[in-house]
Amino acid sequence: MSKILSEKNILLFLSFFLITFVFINFTHNSSEKFKPFSEGKYYKLNNSEFKNNINEKLTSNENYDLVINKDCEITGNMHDRHKVRWVKSYFLKNFFVISNKFNSNFPYYANILLHSFLIFLTLIFLDQSFNLKKKHIIFYLLYISFIFQNYLGEYSYSIFEMFFASVALFASKRKNLILFLLITLLAVLNRESGFIILFTWLIYNKNFKEFLVFFLIIMTIFLLINFKTINCMLNPTFFIPLIPQEGQVNFNDFGSINIFSLTKLVFINYLIPFGIIFYNYYKLNIKNNYFILIVVIYLFTFLVATPAHHLAVRLIILPLIIFSFYSSERIKIN
Repeated sequence: MSKILSEKNILLFLSFFLITFVFINFTHNSSEKFKPFSEGKYYKLNNSEFKNNINEKLTSNENYDLVINKDCEITGNMHDRHKVRWVKSYFLKNFFVISNKFNSNFPYYANILLHSFLIFLTLIFLDQSFNLKKKHIIFYLLYISFIFQNYLGEYSYSIFEMFFASVALFASKRKNLILFLLITLLAVLNRESGFIILFTWLIYNKNFKEFLVFFLIIMTIFLLINFKTINCMLNPTFFIPLIPQEGQVNFNDFGSINIFSLTKLVFINYLIPFGIIFYNYYKLNIKNNYFILIVVIYLFTFLVATPAHHLAVRLIILPLIIFSFYSSERIKIN
């Protein structure tokens, strides 16, 4: 009984409520609170109207049809690549539509609980993998709290991918082939950067045959599921648009950005998250080359394939940051 009620377990238990409150606060801060009623005039939505507005967006066909429609098309917009993420959109659409049948306000609560629970489960899987110290649980919660105090675009993809990355680390360490195959397949169907998670297997298992089998199975399923989009996927601009994206901070905009804003952007989006990993890499003398390879691939991906100010994608490397604190424990590779 004393073990169940240990300080660490109480901290983990309370973490779920903190994460949920943080996500509720984020939902209210990032959603529309005002609605126009005449030219140039707006009124503030009351609590019922606010929730209804979110419920309608979560269940509206318009928010999903562009992605679920798998027709191959390259417009130069960064959203073109969402076509290969239709499985995730199809799941969410049906999840919210079904919840709406029980109660018109359920989609609002289902969205909060789903994403909060995934963030919490990420923490649980990391604890199962590394037996986290209390200070690193607090670090995890601070990292999450900081990320979600900002406006985040496409946060759902990043939350799911962070969760899949934590489970992949767990499965790799436990050498659970079935779980690893399943979770990496889901990661790839969630977002194409999920392919990077495949390398997690090599962190604990120097078995290239297993890695190759994983890759071939997942790539085959990915191509079959996205068969209608194959012609587009052969064009690199489908995944990495070469034209500036409207409303996004692109690297060619850096010259016109205020020096203080630019410093903040680089510091928060690159130096802090990757700096912690590289600091631990040298301080703890990490010998695992596959771990640092994954980190470098993510850094390169963030630099060339995502808008510079997209803070949500920094959630993806949180499991790797936590791993870097425990890499001094000698990793035995078969």
